[in-house]
Amino acid sequence: MCETLQPIKDQLLGIENEITGKNENNEQYESGKPTLLDMPVEIILKICSLLDAHFLKNTVSKVCQRFENILADNHLWKYWVHSKIKGCFPTLPQLEIWEEEPIDWEEVCVEMDVERMKWSDVKSTTRHIVVKDVHFASVDTVLLVNNGEMCISGGRDRGMALWNVLEVGPHDQSDNITTFTDTKPKLIRHDAHSGWVWDLAPDDINSTTKIYSASWDNTVKAWDLAAGLECIQIFKCGMSALSLVTIGNEIMTGLYSKKVLSFDLRAGSGPTYSYKPHKGPVLALHAYNNLIASVSEDKTLAIWDRVAGKLLHSDVRIPTDKAYPVCISWSPAALYIGDSKGCLHLFHPETQSYLKTHEMWPEPPIIKPSSKITGCYQSKGNMIVCSDRGDIKFLYNSYPPQEYASVKSSTFDVTQLRYLNGVLVIGTCDSALEFWVPNERYSDLSS
Repeated sequence: MCETLQPIKDQLLGIENEITGKNENNEQYESGKPTLLDMPVEIILKICSLLDAHFLKNTVSKVCQRFENILADNHLWKYWVHSKIKGCFPTLPQLEIWEEEPIDWEEVCVEMDVERMKWSDVKSTTRHIVVKDVHFASVDTVLLVNNGEMCISGGRDRGMALWNVLEVGPHDQSDNITTFTDTKPKLIRHDAHSGWVWDLAPDDINSTTKIYSASWDNTVKAWDLAAGLECIQIFKCGMSALSLVTIGNEIMTGLYSKKVLSFDLRAGSGPTYSYKPHKGPVLALHAYNNLIASVSEDKTLAIWDRVAGKLLHSDVRIPTDKAYPVCISWSPAALYIGDSKGCLHLFHPETQSYLKTHEMWPEPPIIKPSSKITGCYQSKGNMIVCSDRGDIKFLYNSYPPQEYASVKSSTFDVTQLRYLNGVLVIGTCDSALEFWVPNERYSDLSS
């Protein structure tokens, strides 16, 4: 296919010269010769359907006014998106959000193609870097900030490490998978907490100045990033802090004691308010606009309105049978909850009611452990889902989610996944972090 399309790409890239009336030999152009400029629209569209969306948007549409007009049709991009999907896209087409904010089909199509091409050929498009033994116990939480340029990790060794992502790995193409045992982070705090570090959250993911950490030692701590992870505040929770989320100046943490506490750095070390939405430990939190979703070991979902200061929903049952919820992903298109038996549960993102369940990893025979979904990321067109067994799946954000690529971690028991600006990082129980960094992020690889 690539050999077939290359001449077409070459002709498209050369059209600007042809428009001037000159060919490569500086001879006058023969106006009677058939070209892409005077082809019927149907033939041009057929050619375009064989090219990737990123090339169409950033190259073909800029060649001439005719191509720009053809590719400005939003219905065309919508058709191309639906031609990729076997299920329903968007996941829930009748949402009110699509009335207020119509889908940019060109943006969705380009994102789908860029991600699919990257993860379907991961060995040639990314550097896969494995860093071991900086933490000497399970790395339970990782966080990417500042456009994916920095990573923070925390684990059961009670420490936190700060990484400059582009300084972690080699800048050559000698091997796709490189394991380092002596790579050092930019900074490490071995005594960050006196208990396991369970979760991390930033004040602003793309302009981060402060990092917050939740720990088994009954505290949430605030760290100044510019000052080298200097602790600037300790919030006392009275019970082990298991999950963490931030909205503006507000820091919210889910506790083993079934409560959710809210803190504000400007208000001192005590909580500004608390609520008790569950009958079991609060395992995960997620913020969406002014709403906070929480899931618990009691197999329920709760929704808190932080502006109104009240529970909108509590005791929303998650049909997990013997499993328990592990992670949440909430976007305008869908609210997903991953559980400990490999199932992804779809909830209505506007009413928070349960809709469907999709089995990402079928339950194995009784002699083998189930695949726990430990991370779920979703964008407008794509999803990334990982299991503790080391499998990472890349899918279109449709229903059912449509898988187009997968990769396997080099270590085992994935604890958490983060994805930002093309960079993917996971923490594992094997005291390791694994990075997948696009080649274009390295200046000497992108040339």
